[in-house]
Amino acid sequence: MEVRKLILDTNIAMALKDSFGQYKVEELTIFEIESMKTKFPYLYVELHKGNEIVIKVKCSLCGEYHSYHYNINELLKTNMVIGGCEQLALPIFFIGKNEKVIKKVNEHRQTIEKIYALI
Repeated sequence: MEVRKLILDTNIAMALKDSFGQYKVEELTIFEIESMKTKFPYLYVELHKGNEIVIKVKCSLCGEYHSYHYNINELLKTNMVIGGCEQLALPIFFIGKNEKVIKKVNEHRQTIEKIYALI
């Protein structure tokens, strides 16, 4: 008899844009998600109903607070979720699989470097 095991990768990364326009990346597991508020001063993370994450963040772009609601299961199945400023429609954080978030942050850094090289 064959036994199948379901392995769920709970490792995630979060990148949050700071007031200088740079992303700070933190890697953690989904079980440590509430500890993100100690790593990012303007971020509040709460678990609701056992399967929902509520993220509140003070936007580094407009200065207002934005709230986002995610289902934990969907968050783990998705490669990456992008949270943006509601007023300016620009991304302020990425959360998802480690390699996808880090790749996105590196792409952003390369773009900024190219812009500076043109100036």
